[in-house]
Amino acid sequence: VVFERLREWRLGEAREQGVPSYVVFGDATLSALALHRPQDAEALLGISGIGQAKLERYGEAVLALLAD
Repeated sequence: VVFERLREWRLGEAREQGVPSYVVFGDATLSALALHRPQDAEALLGISGIGQAKLERYGEAVLALLAD
């Protein structure tokens, strides 16, 4: 369920930016997010595929989605 919600969110972000979905986050990153459910920025940085730039760009939205 979480993975599907993350995929829907990613699709919306990708469409907004006019880029392929994998540019936002790859499936492996979404899987890791769904599995580990990080609760803060530091934990997000521990997920493969999330660096400082993606944390700044998507961190708040992802944390809000995972908190629901």
